[in-house]
Amino acid sequence: MDGLTDISGINNYQSALQKATGLQDTTSSSQKSFSSYVNDAISGLNQNINVMNQSTEDMVNGKENNLGDVMVKMTEAQLSLQTAVQVRNKCLDAYNDVKNMQF
Repeated sequence: MDGLTDISGINNYQSALQKATGLQDTTSSSQKSFSSYVNDAISGLNQNINVMNQSTEDMVNGKENNLGDVMVKMTEAQLSLQTAVQVRNKCLDAYNDVKNMQF
């Protein structure tokens, strides 16, 4: 845990995480809405699936000869899709919980 023993180390770690994940500090003036996060996630999923489709097509056509890279891209697309389905399921569960609340 080098660098995390003092406050400046923790702040540096937090800022590095925010840069790596693309998340902004909530105190900044440019806050992203929930819909923009959802749109970004959907476009990332779409991009992963398009990359997987293109690499699979290249493998079939003989343009790509590294099966390992194609399998990695397929696994990334599969995990992205499974994550999106789980997030959708959780959102539907939350919606149903709110819908079934009695006042």
